[in-house]
Amino acid sequence: GAPDPKVALGVDGTYDRATLSGLLQSNTGPSSYTVPAGIDTGAYNEVWIWCERFNVGLAVAPIG
Repeated sequence: GAPDPKVALGVDGTYDRATLSGLLQSNTGPSSYTVPAGIDTGAYNEVWIWCERFNVGLAVAPIG
């Protein structure tokens, strides 16, 4: 129910705006997102759901 939820990457509790990968497609089931060109996904250890409108994290999950 949050406005403007987007998927991004982060590392050790810090969200990286440069990794925004699009609007959250669904809050259930599998989804796929394209990471922006030039981003080294191996440098990140978290997936974030970020509310860009209010500049606040909604959820974070570890990768791996």
